[in-house]
Amino acid sequence: MNFGLFFLNFQPEGMTSEMVLDNMVDTVALVDKDDYHYSRVLVNEHHFSKNGIIGEPLTAISFLLGLTKRIEIGSLNQVITTHHPVRIGEQTGLLDQMSYGRFVLGLSDCVNDFEMDFFKRKRSSQQQQFEACYEILNEALTTNYCQADDDFFNFPRISVNPHCISEVKQYILASSMGVVEWAARKGLPLTYRWSDSLAEKEKYYQRYLAVAKENNIDVSNVDHQFPLLVNINENRRIARDEVREYIASYVAEAYPTDPNIELRVEELIEQHAVGKVDEYYDSTMHAVKVTGSKNLLLSFESMKNKDDVTKFINMFNQKIQDNLIK
Repeated sequence: MNFGLFFLNFQPEGMTSEMVLDNMVDTVALVDKDDYHYSRVLVNEHHFSKNGIIGEPLTAISFLLGLTKRIEIGSLNQVITTHHPVRIGEQTGLLDQMSYGRFVLGLSDCVNDFEMDFFKRKRSSQQQQFEACYEILNEALTTNYCQADDDFFNFPRISVNPHCISEVKQYILASSMGVVEWAARKGLPLTYRWSDSLAEKEKYYQRYLAVAKENNIDVSNVDHQFPLLVNINENRRIARDEVREYIASYVAEAYPTDPNIELRVEELIEQHAVGKVDEYYDSTMHAVKVTGSKNLLLSFESMKNKDDVTKFINMFNQKIQDNLIK
């Protein structure tokens, strides 16, 4: 099991954008030290509301790569359906070279209909657009060149510069069953959405296994990523209230047709590491097992006491170290 951090960068009431970003930078600087055992940090992409204030994660990632020396830095969900794949290829090659291979590329289809409309993409062909973008991007990353002649892109063979110097790690956000089935046919690892229920994540994993088997894909070394919100407090009610306050607006925005938003929020609180220090372990290990995950990504952003954030980051780090010794 590998451990890392992910950052949603929500801007709650009473916090400035500078405070949100400073918290991320300070935390990343902390875990980059040699005696920490977190292997990567991933940054979320989100647009048009304070439920995630980084619309261009690769810009933030470039800053964090320059700040750090050891840890991998990457995107949690770089949306390719609403971006030009050649542009992402150029940015990836640059980040890969300048970080000496520490960049991780997490890719996503668009999960928001409004974003599809705003960026003038057709909803009716969304899956096809996503796949077309990926094929161009992957060709650029693996061969250093790409070309396209399909329903969405048409351009001659070009060199994508600078060329990648390493095999950039790729992950696909489990944004829909169609995307999960497509990823399974290619043997690409998933990053589960933190805001999906465990039942939804498990359903995706079982379908991934079935499709991979149908296509003779060996999944033994596929390292899916499981994101986990963490809020630990001796007062269980405070932990739950902080998480509820932190995620409620996003969940309502992300699942606009769900008639039971409050129930979904409460379900998420139960399924993430929220409560007293001894309440999260069994449920987390169960969730990791039933989703086939080999990477556990932690977010401490809902915790209001920043000294406690540092305390529990250190506590988890000690547990990781103790497990390594065993």
